[in-house]
Amino acid sequence: MRNKASLLNVLLATVVVVLVYQLVTQERAPKTETIQSQAVTNIPDSIPSKMVSVGPKGHIHPKPAVVVGSYSTEGEPNIMTAAWAGVVNSTPMSIGVSIRPSRKSYDNIIATKAFTVNVPSPQFVAHMDYAGNVSGYDDDKFKTMGLTPVKGDFVNAPYIGEFPIAIECEVTDMIDLGSHVQFIGKVIDTKVDSKYLKANNEVDIERINPIIFGGDYYYGFGQRLGQPWDIGKLFKEGEAPTYQPLAHENPTLASIYNRKSVRHYTDQKVSREQLRELVKAGMAAPTAANRQPWAFVAISDRSILDSLSGISPYTKMLKEATAAIVVFGDMNKALEGKGQPYWIQDCSAASQNILLAAESMGLGAVWTGVHPIKEREEVVRRVLNAPENVIPLNVIVVGYPTGEDKPKDKWVESNVHWEKW
Repeated sequence: MRNKASLLNVLLATVVVVLVYQLVTQERAPKTETIQSQAVTNIPDSIPSKMVSVGPKGHIHPKPAVVVGSYSTEGEPNIMTAAWAGVVNSTPMSIGVSIRPSRKSYDNIIATKAFTVNVPSPQFVAHMDYAGNVSGYDDDKFKTMGLTPVKGDFVNAPYIGEFPIAIECEVTDMIDLGSHVQFIGKVIDTKVDSKYLKANNEVDIERINPIIFGGDYYYGFGQRLGQPWDIGKLFKEGEAPTYQPLAHENPTLASIYNRKSVRHYTDQKVSREQLRELVKAGMAAPTAANRQPWAFVAISDRSILDSLSGISPYTKMLKEATAAIVVFGDMNKALEGKGQPYWIQDCSAASQNILLAAESMGLGAVWTGVHPIKEREEVVRRVLNAPENVIPLNVIVVGYPTGEDKPKDKWVESNVHWEKW
């Protein structure tokens, strides 16, 4: 009996100690207070503003337009477009995707606890739109659009083989928000098409040109405006950004105003696909009587670039650049008689298109003249083994700019005459 009494005393003492500790802890813990809004009284009654209330709209822009991949319980692949998506955490890296419970993707993800996020480029804008407007209950969207479902390496969900980026996610949480349920997916792996990777394995956003959902329209990726941790130096005394382009709300005008003659290049290589895109832009130029009297030689061979660097004192940068495009006039396609010299205008328009396209793609370029100096023409013909019926107008040097070369403001009011001279 004495042992039992002692045991009861010990237990009672323990309970008392725990209760005292809890009381002390609660007293020390910060108390949550209800914060009540207070009217601000130190502002004028009326502030002039151009802002117009449009109601509770989600106008946070840009909105990414991504395609979510999932498997049904039977292993059938499905995709749907989601605009309510984005990165929600960094460690672990997590993506949130909000989906209506009526969607097939909702049932799939509930069952498999996995999904993929696929980032489209502009050539897949129709695919993306279709995937968002047709239900997976009614159609095999992969089959209809000719897309390839690829089984994820790490999660039970398919990704789209043709899209530039695919992110494999494992569901870690679900949040019922009302009309939508948000799935939080921990990123297990991210895959990027190799042609969209820079030398340092960073994603080349300009080349992907990701699609933005703007409500009434889809939009492409816009102008580069600055670099993180750099452009903000505008507000730091004694510091200046290393990259500060001329900003313009119109992307075409942005490329025009930011075009500059780039003569300093990094060693990053320009791909054949990029050169093809530049030449294609050149061929979109206007041409007299639609004769298209041009021919192009795209070059990335180091030995040929070095050989062309000796054309003139103004082509030495070819030893730094990783590519070039030579624009020729083809006399067999040019107009005859007095109209033949129009080939110069046509090829010049094509050359300007190439320069602007290079700027818009994050590349740098410079026009180095060849025609009408015969000695330079002969060097180009010899190095490129060009036939006699073509005349080299110029050599456009192409590469990734170091940032040393800056655009110039060439606007001069006195050069403009209204109505008459």
